[in-house]
Amino acid sequence: MRDGVVALYIQRILLITSCCLVLAGCSTLKSAKPWHRIILDEEFSRADLKPGYTWADYLAQEDRLFAQLKTVIAENPREDAYRYQLNSPLNSLNHIQNNQALNAGNANTVKNWNRSFVLKPKKIRGGIVMLHGLSDSPYSVRSLALHFQQQGFYVIAARLPGHGTLPSGLLNVQWEDWAAVTELAMRELQKQLAGNDNIYFIGYSTGAALAVDYTLSAQLDKKLPRPKKLVLLSPMFGVSKFAVLSKGVDLIGHIPLLSSERWLSKQHEYNPFKYNSFTVNAGWQARSLTMHLHQKIASTKRKNGLQSLPPMLGFQSIMDSSVSTPAVEHFFAQELPSHNNELVVFDINRNHNYFPITRTASIELFATLFNAGPAPYNLTRIGNSNTSTHYVSEWRRPAGTTQEQETLLPLEFPHGIFSLSHIAIPFPVNDPTYGLEPDDNEFYGIRLGNLNFRGERNTLAIAADTNQRLNANPFYSYMERKIEEWLEVSPLPE
Repeated sequence: MRDGVVALYIQRILLITSCCLVLAGCSTLKSAKPWHRIILDEEFSRADLKPGYTWADYLAQEDRLFAQLKTVIAENPREDAYRYQLNSPLNSLNHIQNNQALNAGNANTVKNWNRSFVLKPKKIRGGIVMLHGLSDSPYSVRSLALHFQQQGFYVIAARLPGHGTLPSGLLNVQWEDWAAVTELAMRELQKQLAGNDNIYFIGYSTGAALAVDYTLSAQLDKKLPRPKKLVLLSPMFGVSKFAVLSKGVDLIGHIPLLSSERWLSKQHEYNPFKYNSFTVNAGWQARSLTMHLHQKIASTKRKNGLQSLPPMLGFQSIMDSSVSTPAVEHFFAQELPSHNNELVVFDINRNHNYFPITRTASIELFATLFNAGPAPYNLTRIGNSNTSTHYVSEWRRPAGTTQEQETLLPLEFPHGIFSLSHIAIPFPVNDPTYGLEPDDNEFYGIRLGNLNFRGERNTLAIAADTNQRLNANPFYSYMERKIEEWLEVSPLPE
């Protein structure tokens, strides 16, 4: 009898909840903004991979996609569109024209950075495929791409499907679509290098996971181009536990009138190169990719022991609210073979002025993760030389040891910076959009890296805490040099 009453009570609760969701759905469906509901059908999916489909076909399809995007923006004008206003300086479709006067002396460096791009050096020494992160765009690897082009590398920066257009592009995309484009880019790079086997990967966040996934495939499929080394920035090897539930939430969102439930957040879209809104499906795809990756590592290890896996260099902020730092440490310590891998960790600012207001868990995290004993990889920590200074040292611990070797660096934490962040890693301090000291020779509609304003609440579209999260890496020059050394890039002659 009691079980029947409980069951009836639960049924009533579910019915009431469903009615509330439907009513909410009716309201939100009417007010849904175009970039949250319109699906661009020119977007690539792995179903488009017909026999003979190449990188050139992908770029041609991307041409059609961005033409469709322009049409959608023109047909859906709104005052609150921000980057989706047709003539907005935030709109990447206008960036080339808007920067012609600012960058007249070097016009070739300005592109629509939301799109895939290829950079060709005067003399090819090797090639790099670069992959951006989830909800980002190829702009995330722009600075590294331009630098390594100057170092003689042919660079292909691939736009992952669902990115660089409308946030709704992440409603239905699958991680396998991203993997398919990764393979297309690698095959194209091999073709362009014409026998030169100096092939490398640089992947940021989700792009790092995709780079490892591809590399594992190349260990088993000898027809695939094989990278010599991988560079992994803020690698996505573990994500929030909430992502486990996101698939069920996304399925609910497919019910008519409940489309609003397919979003974890809907925000104003003022960021020219990154979505502020985030879909439930994006979280699920991130979770699915990481689960697939760990299973694939275990499977490949059983087949060939991973001994032919190329060396990997990682860069990770000890504090990271997007991916799991413990998962990164586990990947390097437990899942990779112990040969010439290195992990660089950017520590928190341990200056004594921050100590009283820093969480205990933040203070102890590095020791908890990395001081358990000798590691099978080279560990480098970038942290304060001592607690009375903001200047930093490189503290290097070779594989198999616990002793740190200190090298003073001519770098310091800028004023007010208490840690790095996930999103800061790939951007230099002079990045025109996210830099602390942005380059005035380029302008993409907004300077998000050095915002410092005061006023009344609800005046701006930007949330008050937007700039608490660091957007650029004050130690980017160190990272760039470290990558050069890792790739064994000798300086070009003057």
